[in-house]
Amino acid sequence: MDQNYLNNYFGKVWRNTQYNNLNLPEFSGMALLNKIKSSETVIDIGCGTNEFKKHLPNVIGIDPAFPEADYQLTLEQYCKKFTMTYDVALCLGSINFGDKDYIEQQVGLVTSLVGPEGRIFWRCNPGLKDHGTEECKYIEFYPWSFEEHIRLADLFGFKILELRWDTGNRIYSEWRRK
Repeated sequence: MDQNYLNNYFGKVWRNTQYNNLNLPEFSGMALLNKIKSSETVIDIGCGTNEFKKHLPNVIGIDPAFPEADYQLTLEQYCKKFTMTYDVALCLGSINFGDKDYIEQQVGLVTSLVGPEGRIFWRCNPGLKDHGTEECKYIEFYPWSFEEHIRLADLFGFKILELRWDTGNRIYSEWRRK
């Protein structure tokens, strides 16, 4: 997937859609504030407008398409530049683009950012091109499934604590390192 196209799409087109609203998802939006302790360190991968920054004292947001991010970098760029680990990683719609090998590589990077007792919260698109925009049809959405969460969690040494459908036909999942 062309990173420049994704940056343009999310920074300009998606920014103005209903999906840029953390109050909408039942499990993977603001409800996460009840699951994250104020003392935990958090990395928000694909943070968009960095909304969690207003609510969590120890959050770092990364997103190559949004100047509101603490670091306007891709996940790969961030991992090359920094080696810190976090208690929690948020991947709320961010690890959704590309083929199986690319997604697996991205999940590997995310898991490298989480410490020994770390958790990852996911909101994943099951391959739907449903943003309601013409530009969306050119994006390669990965077809996430429950089985794929189970496979990848196991591959990277994580246990799934919760796996269910979320608002908007998205998959919500919470992983903890084994």
